[in-house]
Amino acid sequence: MNIYLKTLLVLAILSIAFTSCREEKTAEETASEMIENGDQVKVKEDKVKIENEDGSETKIKYDEFGSVEKIKTDDN
Repeated sequence: MNIYLKTLLVLAILSIAFTSCREEKTAEETASEMIENGDQVKVKEDKVKIENEDGSETKIKYDEFGSVEKIKTDDN
């Protein structure tokens, strides 16, 4: 029984370590990646509209400081 508890503890520690080391993107990185990969990009004052080949479109809205405020994806 003691071996089972030690094994369970080691597995729990390893799973926590691997999930906490994931690389997460910021909203700005996601927005710039979408703009680079988009088929048609339309830029307005504080909004960017991206239309892809598959018919989906993504709208990115920026606040007054230039930071990404909202990312909205519509799949048609």
